[in-house]
Amino acid sequence: MHSCQGHAMVGHDERHALLDELDLLRKRRAELEGGLTLDDAPQDFGERSEATMRRDELDWIDRKIRDLTHFLHLNSRRDDVPPDRVGTGSLVTLRYANGERETLKVTDVPDDDFPTIATDSPLGRAVLGAPVGAEISWTAPEGRMHARVEDHVPSDAAPVRPGE
Repeated sequence: MHSCQGHAMVGHDERHALLDELDLLRKRRAELEGGLTLDDAPQDFGERSEATMRRDELDWIDRKIRDLTHFLHLNSRRDDVPPDRVGTGSLVTLRYANGERETLKVTDVPDDDFPTIATDSPLGRAVLGAPVGAEISWTAPEGRMHARVEDHVPSDAAPVRPGE
C-alpha cells in the first residue's frame, strides 16, 4: 500500500482482491436475505434463534460492504483533476438531448445502491475533466450520445451513497 494525502493507496492486485471480497459479500447477503423470507413465522425457539443469527450476520455483512465500498471509493479518487472539473469520485448530473437528467458517480467501484460511471468506459472518458456546462459526447451501443454536464460535486464533497 502507498500513502497519498493521508489515505492508504492500494495496489492493483490488492484492489482486485477487495473487489472480489465485495462481490462475495454481496452474494452471501443475497443468500441470507432469501433465507430470511422463509423465517417470517418461526415455529419454535430454535428457528427464531437461527433467524436471529442470520440477521446478525446480515448486519455484519452490511457494515463490511459499507466499509469496503467507502475504502475503495477513497482509493479510487485522483488528485490530478481540479475541483471545478469532474474527477474520479465526483457526482455528476448530466442532461441529455431529450431533457432527461441523470446523476451518476464517477468511480471504478461497483455500487448496488447508486448508478456509477466507470472511469475507463466511453462515458467515463468523456466526462472526466469536464467542467459544468460542457457538452460531451461518446459512443454507446445505441450510437453516438450527447449530454451536457449540468452539475458536479467534487470527490471530496461527494457522499459514498446518496443522502449520506
